[in-house]
Amino acid sequence: MRRFRPRPRLALAGALLLSLLCATAALALDGAGEPAPSDLESMDLEQLTNLKVETVYGVSKFEQVVTEAPASVTVVTSEEIKRYGWRTLADVLKATRGFFTTYDRNYSYIGTRGFNRPGDYNTRVLLLVDGHQINDAIYESAAIGTEFVLDMALIDRIEIIRGPSSSLYGAGAFFGVINVISRSAKQLEGVEAGGSWGSQQTGSGRISYGKIFNGGEFLISGSGYSSRGNDRLFFPEFNDPSTNNGIARNMDRDRSYSLFASGHLRDFTLAGALVSRDKRIPTASFGTIFNDPRTNTNDRRSYLDLKYEKAIDGTGITARLFYDEFRFTGNFPYDKTGDDPPFYPATYVNRDQHLARWWGAEVQGSRQLLPRLQLTGGARFRDNYQIDIPNFDRVPGGRSLENSHQNVFYALFGQGELRILDSLILNAGVRYDHYETFGGATSPRLALIYTPVEGTVFKLVYGQAFRAPNAYELYYNDVFNGYATSLSLKPETVRSYEAIYEQYYGDVVRTSASLFYNKIDNLISYQDLSPTQVAFANVERVRALGGEFEIEGQWSSGFAARSSYGFVSARDQGTDQSLDYSPRHLVKLNLTAPLYLKKVFAGVEMQGVSRREFSHNGAQVASPGYLVTNATLSSTALFPGVEASFSVYNLLDRRLEDPATTDHVQSLIPQDGRTYRLLFSYRF
Repeated sequence: MRRFRPRPRLALAGALLLSLLCATAALALDGAGEPAPSDLESMDLEQLTNLKVETVYGVSKFEQVVTEAPASVTVVTSEEIKRYGWRTLADVLKATRGFFTTYDRNYSYIGTRGFNRPGDYNTRVLLLVDGHQINDAIYESAAIGTEFVLDMALIDRIEIIRGPSSSLYGAGAFFGVINVISRSAKQLEGVEAGGSWGSQQTGSGRISYGKIFNGGEFLISGSGYSSRGNDRLFFPEFNDPSTNNGIARNMDRDRSYSLFASGHLRDFTLAGALVSRDKRIPTASFGTIFNDPRTNTNDRRSYLDLKYEKAIDGTGITARLFYDEFRFTGNFPYDKTGDDPPFYPATYVNRDQHLARWWGAEVQGSRQLLPRLQLTGGARFRDNYQIDIPNFDRVPGGRSLENSHQNVFYALFGQGELRILDSLILNAGVRYDHYETFGGATSPRLALIYTPVEGTVFKLVYGQAFRAPNAYELYYNDVFNGYATSLSLKPETVRSYEAIYEQYYGDVVRTSASLFYNKIDNLISYQDLSPTQVAFANVERVRALGGEFEIEGQWSSGFAARSSYGFVSARDQGTDQSLDYSPRHLVKLNLTAPLYLKKVFAGVEMQGVSRREFSHNGAQVASPGYLVTNATLSSTALFPGVEASFSVYNLLDRRLEDPATTDHVQSLIPQDGRTYRLLFSYRF
């Protein structure tokens, strides 16, 4: 089979050529017949909506237009989610400039700007839902697969913010922030039922209800999902009669359910969510028995969030009180070995049964102090009062390792936005975090935003961020080693320099180009300290230099196009080798076109990822580059209250493989071939 291995010049030329062709075709469509009017008074409501400058909240913790935000930002709308048939946050990120994902048939992992570390459970990107942090208190993981807390149909928009953001958010906002904004009751208002059916016996159902009343509103929604998954996965590394000839049968099952509710009354908003997801693991990771249906993980995440927002004498006040809980259960079957007690059965299950509970509070104030100066400041406190990460064998009288901890941290932050000139903005912020585990960390950010003429924007951004070692890295492996090896872990730090150029051409076309340089020190990595001892340690320094280019347009005809190219060179300073699991090139193309009265749309997306080289169990291997195509046919309001879409993923049925970590015998994990999904919803 021919494999896609883009070269730098060919990839860039391809992205630019596709963008030019898309723009030309769209302009031709828009210019057919009468010339498109250029003045606002002659435009209809839909055109005016298309021209609206996007706003973002997550960059500065107050609403601002993206052209004045001190970061490179992408805003993904609910319409895009529908027209491209995106099923999870992982699908959204795969289609977004500068991002890629890896799937090990259990979890999806975020890669951005050349960085996708083995054993990293998405700890370096902060995930928020309506401003509430979703990363848990054990792994600090950002869940982007079917374990994400919110149904995709409940998303209004997604703010994807690139670059360090610890100056406002602290640890975790290392490479960026993803802020998911949920739909309001006003957008729903009534009963909405939805469902889907597709390949691999995959089905889902949802029912939502929104109500507006005097002085407030509320929304409640429940969802369920079930998939048999790929019922026959072949792994040549296990191709032996004793391991079912390398065939994992019915080992890819994925089931989940979720609940979400939010209510707003005057100045108060109360929101809560719960998701529970159970996944079988077909890869026999961590040395487990191959093709054993007892191998599975269960993630359960829930939270309550009470927020108060009010303007008092010209000062915007936001206060938040929250409670969170995270449960993880992992069942890992093993064959008995000579090191096991004699009373153990021939096979037994080792279990992780982790539980974290925490609560906290945050207060923030924002005020226009002078005509050209806006100040924002606040404080945050979090008490991780229960962190239990035990491990035990499910055998009467079997080994059991207790592992309980607790800690607190607090933070102070401030930011100022000074409009030096009408065309020049200085944005400066700093945050101080203090942890019981390692002490304090200070994170500044400084940005200049210059708009010499309308439609032209230059941004220079410098930022520092840190990632605190999490409970899993600090404590989990030490219980097996018998003594502390990770307690001396220091936080990772990054210094980032970025130059951004954005250009708006007329009313509908925008281009964006950026160059960035990241210096990462004290990188926390999983390593073998001795033949019998493993732990996390600060062992690496990384330098990454890259750039991204994007062109997009949206025309009144309903046609939309977006294409991007990203390049990055990430190197380990200690070995002077390219960073493992890092693709040098990313190419993206997204197209939507109206087929009937702007009620039926066709959407096509193409995603190209170059080869990823990495070391695996002493051997140097690479996952082949690929180009995958997805297509969606969607309709909105074709019939009153009805929305539907039909999507085909991996349309050309390409063979795809993602890199595996050293926790697997396999070096490459096969991905799905061609699959499809039919999605529908009805509003009563």
